[in-house]
Amino acid sequence: MDRGATEVLINLIRTDSLVTTALSRRFRRYGLSLSGFNALVILRQAPEGVNPHEIADRLLVTRAAVTAILDALEVKGLIRRGKSGVDGRRALIAITPAGRRLLDSLLPEHFTAERAMASVLGVDEKEQLISLLGRLQLHIASQVEEMAIPD
Repeated sequence: MDRGATEVLINLIRTDSLVTTALSRRFRRYGLSLSGFNALVILRQAPEGVNPHEIADRLLVTRAAVTAILDALEVKGLIRRGKSGVDGRRALIAITPAGRRLLDSLLPEHFTAERAMASVLGVDEKEQLISLLGRLQLHIASQVEEMAIPD
């Protein structure tokens, strides 16, 4: 057993849980899930719209999960579904003015909360943590790919 490796992973999981809980509580006050918020941010950056599979890929969720996320946002009037101008067969998802207004009111609070969560770290420590986590993510991703079961 490598106690250090175990501690790294336990601390990553615990940190993820704490951050996810804090963000989920904040977004719930606005009637959003964490994934719904992230989908709106993706859509805000692409005024022409985004295909659902691109949203799923960026959120790291299944296409079925993204359908449920988009359904919830559509019911609230925060997104609209349309057809691609190329051939009309592919769905194109766009943020609505109501979705944009919601983000505009939520983002200042969100950015303040992000700064507060990370305020315990100095600028250099943040950069170091970003670098270390990036290396770890690449390494783990390569291990996951090696473990894939061939078709």
